[in-house]
Amino acid sequence: MSIARRLAPAALLTLVLSAQAAANCSDRADLLVSPVAGVSLMFTGTTGQWVSLLRPQIYDEGTVDVPALVPTVAELKRGMLGAAEGQAVYLEPDGNGGQRICRVEHWENRTFDRMQPPQPDGTPGLRHDRENKVRAVPYRRRPGQERNPILAKLTPHYYMSRVDAYFYDQGGHLVEARVQETEDVNALRQRYPKELMIDRLTFCARYNAQGQLIWTTGGMFESLVNVPGAQCAGLQTGEVDSTSYRYYADGKLLSELRVSRGSDVSPRTSQRDASKQGEWSGGGTAWSNVLVPQRERSSVHFIFTNKKGITRLYAENMGLAAYDAQLPYKELLRDPNRKLRYDFPQPVPLSVVDDHFTTLDKYPRVRRYPHQSGLNVIEFFDGNSRTPRLRQWRSVELSRQETYNAEGKLVQVIYSGGRALKVYPEDLRRYAESGVLKVTPTRSGYASYRVYTYDASGKESLTFVCWQHDVPSNRPLHRFPWWTPDPAPTPTRGREAALIYGMKNVANRCGRPDGTMLIQGMGPINTYMATQFGYDVEQLVYDKGR
Repeated sequence: MSIARRLAPAALLTLVLSAQAAANCSDRADLLVSPVAGVSLMFTGTTGQWVSLLRPQIYDEGTVDVPALVPTVAELKRGMLGAAEGQAVYLEPDGNGGQRICRVEHWENRTFDRMQPPQPDGTPGLRHDRENKVRAVPYRRRPGQERNPILAKLTPHYYMSRVDAYFYDQGGHLVEARVQETEDVNALRQRYPKELMIDRLTFCARYNAQGQLIWTTGGMFESLVNVPGAQCAGLQTGEVDSTSYRYYADGKLLSELRVSRGSDVSPRTSQRDASKQGEWSGGGTAWSNVLVPQRERSSVHFIFTNKKGITRLYAENMGLAAYDAQLPYKELLRDPNRKLRYDFPQPVPLSVVDDHFTTLDKYPRVRRYPHQSGLNVIEFFDGNSRTPRLRQWRSVELSRQETYNAEGKLVQVIYSGGRALKVYPEDLRRYAESGVLKVTPTRSGYASYRVYTYDASGKESLTFVCWQHDVPSNRPLHRFPWWTPDPAPTPTRGREAALIYGMKNVANRCGRPDGTMLIQGMGPINTYMATQFGYDVEQLVYDKGR
C-alpha cells in the first residue's frame, strides 16, 4: 500500500478541539509548535489548492480590497497531503461566528521530491542529496509537531519544512505574517546548507479607526528584515518597501504612496550607511473623486522623497491645475492624447495630494506638455503665481523662448531655427521693407537667432538677428532682400563644395537688424545669447543638492 493511501484516513480527519484555548493558533515564542486546541485542521495537496497571501487590490471606482488569504475558508476543499507535498491549514474562530486561516504548515515527503522527474509508474521522483545520490530525509523526533495526534502519524513519512503564521487585530483584519523554516530543510545539504529563515517577519498591515487599510509592507516569500523576532510596530517608513493609502471623506481611495527601502539601508544586511542616513524615496498615484460613467477615474502619478517632497508628477488629465492654463495650453485641454508633467525646483509637501493638487500654485514649478506641432511646451512658474515667467518650445533643441513680466505680459521672444514658425509665423519681410532689417537673417541651423522685444502696450520690435558673412568678399553671404530676383546670380556650388567653402570662408555673425555686428563665431554667439538674453539657461533638472 502506498504511503499516500496509508495516510489518507489521518489526512481526512479534522481536528476540532476546545475553543477555550488561546486566540492565536501559533505560539510567538516557538512558531514550530503545532497547535492542538481551539483550531480546526485540514489538508491540501490533492485538492490543487495552495494558501497564499493576496496583496491589496485597487478598483476603478475607488474601492480597495484589503490583504487576504486565498482561497477563502469557504473555498477551501478538504483533501490530504499529496504524494510529494501538501499544506496543513489551521482555522480559528473569527469572532463573528465563522472561521479564518491562522496558520499554514508546508509538509514534504521524506522520500519523494516534486522537483525530480516522475518515475515510470507516475509516482514522483526520488529525493536526491547535493551529491545527486538517492537519499530520503531521515526521521527525527519532533515533539513540537508530534504533540498533535494527527501530525504524529505523518512525521515518519513527511517532514514540516516551513510554517507561515498569521495574526489578526481586534477588528478581524490580517495585520501580520511570520515565517520559520525547519532544520529538516538542510538534512540533505550538509556541505552547503541553506540559511534558514527563523522567526522572520514577512508581512505587516495597519488600519485606521474606520477599519480602512492605511499601510502595508511585505508579502509571502521574503522576510522584511533579516532580524529574528522583529515586530511590525518597530518598522518605520523607509526601512522597508511599503505602501500607504489615503481616503476621501466618502471612503473612496484618494491616493496610494509606494515607498522604497531607504538608500541608507542595505537589503542584504539591513545595515545603515551613515552618509545616507534617513533618505528614502517613492512613487504615488492619486485619483480624482469625480467618476465619469464608463470611464476610469482620472489619475496623477508622482515621485517624491522624504527630504524633497514631490519632485515630479505626470497626468493624463490636462485639466489638472487648470489655473495654470495659458494659451496655447487652453487649446489642448480636451485632447485625451496629451500628457501633462510638472517638475518642482523646491520641496513640495505631500499634503498637496490631500487637496488633489489644488494648491500647487503656491510653489515654483515647471509645466510641460506636448503641442500638436510636435514641439514640447515648457512653462516656468514662480511660487504664488498663475502666469508663467518663461515659456519654451522644444524639440531636440530649444526653438522658441518667451519671457513674461510679473504681470504676465510678454516682454521678449527669441527664435532659433524655423520649427516654431509652424506655431507662430514670423514676418521678417515687414521689418526689411520698413528699413529696420538690412541683412538676410539666418533662419535655420546653427546661430539662427532672432530676438523680439515688446513694450508695455504690446508693440513688437525686432532687436537682434544673426546672418552669415562671406569673409573673402567682406560682405553678407546671402543677397538682400532675399525675396527679390538676383540680377547677377552666383554660380551654385555642389553640397560638398558648399560645405567646404562654408567651413573655410563663412563666419556666423549676430547683432543689430541694421547689420551692426556685436558678436561672431558659434561658441561666442551661444554664450552671448545666454548671458545677454537668458536664452536656454533654465534647466529641467534642478540642483541635486536641494
